[in-house]
Amino acid sequence: MRRLWIYFRISIFIFCFSTNFAWAQSDTTRIALDTTKKKATIQELQILLESIKKQETQKSSSEVVLEIDGLLIDDTKTKSGRDFYDFFYRDWVAPPEASNYSIFIVEKPFRLNTTTIEISINEITVFQSFLQPRADIVEELAKQSIGITQQYLIQYEQLVRELDGEERKGSGIF
Repeated sequence: MRRLWIYFRISIFIFCFSTNFAWAQSDTTRIALDTTKKKATIQELQILLESIKKQETQKSSSEVVLEIDGLLIDDTKTKSGRDFYDFFYRDWVAPPEASNYSIFIVEKPFRLNTTTIEISINEITVFQSFLQPRADIVEELAKQSIGITQQYLIQYEQLVRELDGEERKGSGIF
């Protein structure tokens, strides 16, 4: 009985892996081909994912955009400084093409009852003047500073457009 059982196992083994019965071998070959295709597909997907990540990081690094832009920040200390800020805020109209900026109005004490007023855009001082306590002078100074600030923003945006223009990007062909 034991011999018969061993003979039966050997015959099944020969039947499955014999060259006469190609269907058993073709299944194993087909499975091997399918797994290589899956590995290739996985590698292609990983390469595609990496290229998309690189493109997104390049886009985000080239276009640093503030979500809140056009802020007008008041750092005045006296009544005349606050009046200057109020006049500036009342008359301020941003240029339509201006973006990614914050305006800081800073008042610093000077001699006796005069102070200096500074207007900075993104940490670059664009206007600085002495501030006197007379309201009519403060209002005129605010109008002057608005013109200078608007002109700076317009020139800055033109410069950014020129630097990002087609002739500066190049095609990479020499």
